[in-house]
Amino acid sequence: MSLIPAPPYFPGRLPAAPAPRAPARYTQPYTQQWAQTVAAYDGYVIVTPEYNRSFPGVLKNALDRVYAEWNNKAVGIISYGVDGGVRAAEALRPVLGALQLADVGAEVTLNLRTDFRDFGATFTPAEHQAASLTTLLDQVVSWSAALATVRYSSATAQP
Repeated sequence: MSLIPAPPYFPGRLPAAPAPRAPARYTQPYTQQWAQTVAAYDGYVIVTPEYNRSFPGVLKNALDRVYAEWNNKAVGIISYGVDGGVRAAEALRPVLGALQLADVGAEVTLNLRTDFRDFGATFTPAEHQAASLTTLLDQVVSWSAALATVRYSSATAQP
């Protein structure tokens, strides 16, 4: 089983214009590379800030760029912001559902006042965050393993 956090550097390099959703029709090299990256993993951990009560547009662009490669996989959400980024996580969940990504129940919410020093300058997570992260990662791993059987049985059933 392969797990990787969504790379924070790559989605920012994707152009804003959406590409076709059918994998065979991905014509742009950057979309083909992104599709291969997403397809290579069984589960993901998305780390997102909260901007204007939602998640950033660059993340939406990265999620929307491909479709089938996300299907039937698990994802955990780590959010951060003034109130722990909880609104970003909540705004993200329906998007993940539309991509057939199963978001796990555990979450990590990092507050800029208490989990960062100098209001975001230095990451200093509270002690309880380690246990929250462990639970999130354990759930992503177990859900990814369970969903792998769905993906592989779907793949073998198609002509």
